[in-house]
Amino acid sequence: MRKLFPLVAGAMVACVDYGVTRSSQLDVWTQPDRDADVDILWVLDNSGSMSEEHDSLADHAEAFTGTLAGADLEFRLALVSTDVADAGKLLGPILDEGSERLTETFMETVQSAGIRGARDEEGFAAAIAGADPDTTEFGRGKADLQVVIYSDEDDRGSMEVDEFLDELEGTHSGYNVVVNVVVGDAPAGCASAVAAADAGLRYQEARELSGGVRESICTVEMDAVLQRLANYVIGLNAKFPLSELPLLNTLEVQVDDVVIPRRDVDGWRYYGVDNSIVFDGWAIPRPGAKIQAAYFDWTGGALPDTGVTQ
Repeated sequence: MRKLFPLVAGAMVACVDYGVTRSSQLDVWTQPDRDADVDILWVLDNSGSMSEEHDSLADHAEAFTGTLAGADLEFRLALVSTDVADAGKLLGPILDEGSERLTETFMETVQSAGIRGARDEEGFAAAIAGADPDTTEFGRGKADLQVVIYSDEDDRGSMEVDEFLDELEGTHSGYNVVVNVVVGDAPAGCASAVAAADAGLRYQEARELSGGVRESICTVEMDAVLQRLANYVIGLNAKFPLSELPLLNTLEVQVDDVVIPRRDVDGWRYYGVDNSIVFDGWAIPRPGAKIQAAYFDWTGGALPDTGVTQ
């Protein structure tokens, strides 16, 4: 994800309440456009323990496909399994921005994958074969590649993580290649009402080295997970760093001169860990949008409104 640096405008004003001089701030960003088309390859674990996880993905698929469909972007989308016996075989049709039944076909493909795949998942080998233009009709080579690995166990193949990334990057030489993962949490895995998973440590290492997104397969908020993934693969930033620490009850956020409400769903929230504003859902700015945050900086004393800080 590209790093964003705000353009800053400031002015000095008197603040009677605290008896200090306080600055008004205006941070301005532009949501970047994606530099290239993108191939999106899902690597879907189809072993015997994945029934509930397949249901969860299919039930919430529209959060992913709907975000793709709403973007001004040329993309290809396909799925492969982690069964190395089927390496290079697509689970369903190749989808793109013109597909009339994008969500329905994605859901049907997930459900048709079944759970009779090999117990020893080899997601690394599956990703390479699926992305290789010489192996399938999916990989174009001349596009960015975003891989999403969806599994409740780690890769069981013999390939080292560095070797995997080198070979994967070779399928789209000269373009951006990223591995994203929806897997079990480190260090000991996870369990919830919708899933149980071992820690996907090798998958997570590949994600970290390639700069991708990590999500938990055990989450009960799969809509949010899939939307974050979609925003990332199409190149949309949801988080924007502020230049100063804000007095939160003065913070106003606009996108293309429209005031965006401060709320957790389809709005924005303040993230205190790294002093940024984070958009959610349909409030995430589209490519080329102008984002503004106007506020007074906080110079000490009690805050009237602490806001959402996590």
